[in-house]
Amino acid sequence: MQIDDLERERRRKAVAEVLGCQVLEGVRPSYTHLAELQRYAEGLVSLDELLMELIESIRECSPR
Repeated sequence: MQIDDLERERRRKAVAEVLGCQVLEGVRPSYTHLAELQRYAEGLVSLDELLMELIESIRECSPR
C-alpha cells in the first residue's frame, strides 16, 4: 500500500491519539500492539486489515 506524506502524518497523529487515550486509561500497550500500530502508521496495512488481524487474534485467544 502506497501512502503520501499527508496520509502518513494523519496516521501518525491517529496512533498518537490512541496511545495517549490508552495511557490516560492506565493501559500499557504490548510490544505486539505497538508494532501493529507502527505498521499502520507507515502505511503497510490499512485500518480494515489491522481490524481483521485484531479480530483473528481475539478469536485465537478465546476459549471455545
